[in-house]
Amino acid sequence: MQKRFGLLFLVLALLCLSASNIMAQVSATGTLQGTVTDKTGAVIPGADVKVTNKQTGEVRSTTSGGAGLYSFNLMPAGIYEVQVGVKGFSTAIFENVELFVARTTTIDAQMSPSAQAQTVTVEAGGATLVDVVRTDVSRAVTPSDVQDLPLNGRDFVNLALLAPGARPVNSYDPTKQRIGVFATNGSTGRNVNVTVNGIDNKDNTVGGPVMQLPLEAVEEFNISTQRFSAANGRSEGAAVSVITKSGTNDFHGALFFQDRNDAFNTLNYFEDKANGGPGTKAPFSRQQFGGAIGGPVKKDKTFLFFALEREREDTSFNVQGAAYQDGLALKGLTLPYGINVIPVQTIGTPYFDWRYNGRLDHHINEKNTFNMSYSNQNNRGLNDQAGGSSDGGQTNFTTNQLIIANASLNSVITPNIVNSFTAGYQYWNNLISADTFVPNLSFPNLSAGTNPNVPQESYQVKWQFKDDIAITHGKHAMKMGFDYLWEPKLGGFFITDPTPVITFFDDPTKILATPSLYPQGLATPGAVTSITQATTGNPYFSDPGAKMFGLYFQDDWKMTRRLTVNLGVRWDKDMNLNGAFWQPTNRAYLELKAIGSSYAGIPHDDNKDFSPRVGIAYDLTGSGKHVLRAGYGLYYGQIFQNIPLFMEQQANPIIFSTVTLTNNITPGATSGTSDKLPSGQ
Repeated sequence: MQKRFGLLFLVLALLCLSASNIMAQVSATGTLQGTVTDKTGAVIPGADVKVTNKQTGEVRSTTSGGAGLYSFNLMPAGIYEVQVGVKGFSTAIFENVELFVARTTTIDAQMSPSAQAQTVTVEAGGATLVDVVRTDVSRAVTPSDVQDLPLNGRDFVNLALLAPGARPVNSYDPTKQRIGVFATNGSTGRNVNVTVNGIDNKDNTVGGPVMQLPLEAVEEFNISTQRFSAANGRSEGAAVSVITKSGTNDFHGALFFQDRNDAFNTLNYFEDKANGGPGTKAPFSRQQFGGAIGGPVKKDKTFLFFALEREREDTSFNVQGAAYQDGLALKGLTLPYGINVIPVQTIGTPYFDWRYNGRLDHHINEKNTFNMSYSNQNNRGLNDQAGGSSDGGQTNFTTNQLIIANASLNSVITPNIVNSFTAGYQYWNNLISADTFVPNLSFPNLSAGTNPNVPQESYQVKWQFKDDIAITHGKHAMKMGFDYLWEPKLGGFFITDPTPVITFFDDPTKILATPSLYPQGLATPGAVTSITQATTGNPYFSDPGAKMFGLYFQDDWKMTRRLTVNLGVRWDKDMNLNGAFWQPTNRAYLELKAIGSSYAGIPHDDNKDFSPRVGIAYDLTGSGKHVLRAGYGLYYGQIFQNIPLFMEQQANPIIFSTVTLTNNITPGATSGTSDKLPSGQ
């Protein structure tokens, strides 16, 4: 099966590379189209149409078809000049036409007869402000939006809240404590598929994005929340396409400094003494600074861009009053395993982050362009796993190392055929751990010692290859391609902690103040309800060889000048993402197999994930101001790997096992047996 799949992939790759004319990736480019007519409205076939990128000098040319239609697919977003010429008519030039990522800009040219060579120039392109061909529900976040709108924390993902149906949500995972998370249409936000220059920026373990780019590196992006085209897959929630900035023929740069400080804050509800707070503001200080520079290495030929951002944050949160009082009760006591409880009213959560991005664009010749981009992020935060019931004795830390890189070759095969091939790489390693490990003492209002959520680790390595081909034929603008993603490493999760979790029946303030119930204090039989000890097996396990493969075909059919029909189909296949690799050593599987149960099976990959897409866009008045849209689509999401990974880890004794001792008497009982708190080690 693997050999047949490899042969199919090779054949598709060769076909797409040899028979294509493409734009710079379906998900990272835009489209320019229009109709050429005379003064009477009659269409003009054979008109010469030339577009020039005003920032880089890149030129593309085509001719209008029999229906007077022309189309430029897979166009890099930017500012263009559009020139339309035909014998016997004045040349029409449209200045400052802006193309946006994942959008279609329409420039209709009405030609004026002229016996002599004349030029008519129209400023701002005369472009329709409404996309008259798309059927999805989406929002383009333009370069002006990125540049001008204020952002708390300079996280570009927060601009996605401009999209219809989008809303902010709390982080759904400890690895995402400081990453902007948004949801659409009532979902949790975990099913959002984010790409950067067409390459995955997705966490396959718990879902959502993983890398924060320097804001100065973000050119623009598009958020589609419903009815997105067949070119987008592996998500039933939303598709976000981000493109990074490139250099231009002019040098441009930026420097910035942003500061937030508790001096500008007032007491919040939980800090107010009237509500049980300490009466003081929790310390808060955040500085973000950096810059960007871009320009030509050689004008109209080679361009460079680089952006850097540094963030340092000094923050804290208040500990609950009951937890602080319980900590005071334990302060100075001799506790087992060398546990030292330090009661504090605030716990510091400092954070330090580096982000940078670099990009190279090169025009090989008039038909081929090449670009490559590299983004990196490294950060470290303290006590992200701590809560309002924690003490200050044991700190935990979270580190992230992230890389996204891509290289793209965009080729114009003929004026009506364009091909784009992209190779990409993503790396992510998240580690949540502690400097030292001691047992966790768990009381109803206080958690002392090493946080029970640590240590844990997630790591992903992805290689991605995709090819898109766009063909314009008559009234049809067709796009097709494949997307292949290989994850040689996908795993991690909980690393077994050799120290136990000791759970108490009551809080220390009650235990130490009630000798009638607890005559021996913390060591009284019944004081401890349970002791859980994890045993170390193989903490660094993964599902090897996970793969994702997708094929799609999309046809935007201009049936009439006012009616566009979008037809598409997509097929996706996920391989080795269902926990089958570790199933032969699964405890439950082995027991079922031993008794001959029909439920003792190995999961198989699904081959039936076909996704049809149908939509219409109707220009109600023909002016491009009012468009009626409708559509239907079937979309498939992906299994979040934290579920199968955790199940595999828990069910395999070679990976993970725990032993729990449970108390069978209550405090104050005079007989029975119990598992007493160890006297010390």
